[in-house]
Amino acid sequence: MSIRKIEIEDDLQERIDNACEEVREYAIERMKEDELDKAPDFGDLDYSGRVHEIVDSSVPVYHSEIDGLWFLYSNQFEEAYENAGIGDDPRENSGMTAIYFYIWEQVAEWYEKNREDITVEDE
Repeated sequence: MSIRKIEIEDDLQERIDNACEEVREYAIERMKEDELDKAPDFGDLDYSGRVHEIVDSSVPVYHSEIDGLWFLYSNQFEEAYENAGIGDDPRENSGMTAIYFYIWEQVAEWYEKNREDITVEDE
């Protein structure tokens, strides 16, 4: 019998935090452009698709990173995929789709929780 040890880089929370920060910056940008007193709701913020782009850029593209995150977070990814209601295979597109929906849920939850605290003075 042989024992093998592997290391998995767990950068999921960092990816989520970076996406949240980019969304915060985008909300401030929108507030300035549209002369808003408060941050728009999440649906209005993504009207142009920019939030989708931010989340999409947060999803890993290398199979080793994807597989490592799936090893650590498969239950959460499967649940996010099911919540999205788009199909039956959470490993679709090498599992990237489920990771995308998980990050999307986390960013949306963060935004709704912190929306009232986002101001133009934050810049």
